[in-house]
Amino acid sequence: RFYEKVQALHQDPEALVDNPLLAFSLIKRLHSDWPNIVYSEEATRNTQALHAGLREMEQELPGTEDLDGAARALMRLQDIYALSVKGLAKGIFQRARHPLLCSPGRHVSLSANNCFHMGKMAYDTGDYYHSIAWLEEALSLFCHSCDSWNLEDQSSLEDTLDHLAFSYFMAGNVSHALSLSREFLCYTDPSNQRVSRNVAKYKKLLKMGTWENWQGCQGPPPLLSPLHALLGPFSPQPAPERLLPLSCSYETNSNPYLLLQPAKEPQPYVVLYHDFITDAEAEAIKGLAGLWV
Repeated sequence: RFYEKVQALHQDPEALVDNPLLAFSLIKRLHSDWPNIVYSEEATRNTQALHAGLREMEQELPGTEDLDGAARALMRLQDIYALSVKGLAKGIFQRARHPLLCSPGRHVSLSANNCFHMGKMAYDTGDYYHSIAWLEEALSLFCHSCDSWNLEDQSSLEDTLDHLAFSYFMAGNVSHALSLSREFLCYTDPSNQRVSRNVAKYKKLLKMGTWENWQGCQGPPPLLSPLHALLGPFSPQPAPERLLPLSCSYETNSNPYLLLQPAKEPQPYVVLYHDFITDAEAEAIKGLAGLWV
């Protein structure tokens, strides 16, 4: 079954270039899904042959950097074109209330396991904005999967709830982190001491209304090292009232072309130029770029 999926993907090589979702799915399948099957308990009859085949091809398979690079590229597309995660998971490149950005030659959707990997990669880099969006979609897909599980899957509903709860906590939403942690204890692992301690800590933080002792909460351990329950290494996002005041000024940089229409420049210095090109020019650029994504 796994071989048939990979073989089907190779039947149309141009589709890999045409559809970044398909490229990500294939790279992930070759990088992690195949080893998960090869080294599973279910593969007892042909273990030696499978291991030999994997060792023979291992140097030619995509590595971790390739997989993470494909995930980051997909997130860049998500940000640049304001694409919804739910739409991407369904294989649709479309902004809200806009026509399709592009229609790849081959349609592909992402599984709950794929969405979890996207969220987990963002989580590991402290990018909780993306981790929450992708883990929420993974949670939704896991909940609608009717407890079905594929041999190559590396994640589960339990992993998703665990990482999503701590992502919300690190993003400053303690109440939702508490709610998800309670769901984790109720439906997946009631005996998990780390999550139980986090629940108590979340309650205390909500009662105190402060982040003073946030370091006592622990995020989920790495998936490949279940014996190490490490402290979350990232600092919490500051509360909105503690953010520095922002301002915006008109800037010409002594450029005569900007005298009639100066660029809008914020302070602190974060370069985000507004009204720099016309809407028609922007649509033309996006149309040209869509051919190469």
